[in-house]
Amino acid sequence: MKALVTGANGFLGRRIVRRLLNEGIAVRAFVRPGRGSHCSGAELLEGDLGDDAAVAAAVNGVDCVVHAAARVETTGPWESFAEINIRGTRRVIRAAQAAGARPIVHISSLGVYAVPRDGVIITEDSPYESESSARGHYSRSKLAADRMALSEAGRGAPVVVLRPGLLYGPGKRPPLARQSFTKAGVRFILASPNYTLPMTYVDNVADAVLLALTSPDAVGQAFTLVDDNVRQAEYLAAYRSASGEQWSSMFLPVSLVATAALVLERGLWLARRRSPVTYHQVRRATDSAWYDCARAARILGWQPAVNLQEGLRQTFDSLRPDAPSGTATMMASAPT
Repeated sequence: MKALVTGANGFLGRRIVRRLLNEGIAVRAFVRPGRGSHCSGAELLEGDLGDDAAVAAAVNGVDCVVHAAARVETTGPWESFAEINIRGTRRVIRAAQAAGARPIVHISSLGVYAVPRDGVIITEDSPYESESSARGHYSRSKLAADRMALSEAGRGAPVVVLRPGLLYGPGKRPPLARQSFTKAGVRFILASPNYTLPMTYVDNVADAVLLALTSPDAVGQAFTLVDDNVRQAEYLAAYRSASGEQWSSMFLPVSLVATAALVLERGLWLARRRSPVTYHQVRRATDSAWYDCARAARILGWQPAVNLQEGLRQTFDSLRPDAPSGTATMMASAPT
């Protein structure tokens, strides 16, 4: 078997490449021109997702595709996100299908789901986010790409969609919360202590990719991948324990922050300016959900091999000054 991995230089992409190579699967790593490669052992191919010829060359001669590439920046014009995350995904799927590659695994995001109220249970059959226009360009484009990928599957493309949670792992400092900031040594958390964080260790996603490539019943399906639905207060305790850091945290009054965000947003709207923080963003950071991964367990046979405590330990071990050479820098790119 030979697999194409797009976004092979990314935080997740590198782990996918390594996982496939370890299984004896040949890998073609598709990376952006001039970015170099951190994918030792893989065939390197440079190209751009906006180039039809480059995408056709990338899928030529491969048996399956893992599409992990995406524009992940938080700023920039909408058109650049649409070109890479939406139209680029469509190019990869259609070119791969024409080349006979099967399956085509598309890496999506939990951000596609609507969270209508705090504490809701989310499954793959839960509705899409309906207020994507209130979110950033990345979230909007990933939602559109997810919808499009499943639409292509409905027309016969051999697509599998994976929706990981908040990614963390070696080489990159884990997130502290959905929204947080530090002042005078205090970590201010915009959430309640009972807010649920959907954490996913990067190697657990790589395991799911391998299963999706080899599971006959996966095609046409979407799968939620969350290791731990962990309460914010419990996560902070595990974070401090694994990092060895000593700091205090304070939970901000969510209702007051949400009200202030709404007032600011409306005031700036009247002035025809975009607010740096919106009511919708605050609500998404404070209304949590519990993500059900039963479908991934049942169809893919996926069970997270690395739990939160071990994942955090491995992550912070990789960031220490005395970590083995290359460990701390191996995956410094942003997640998809």
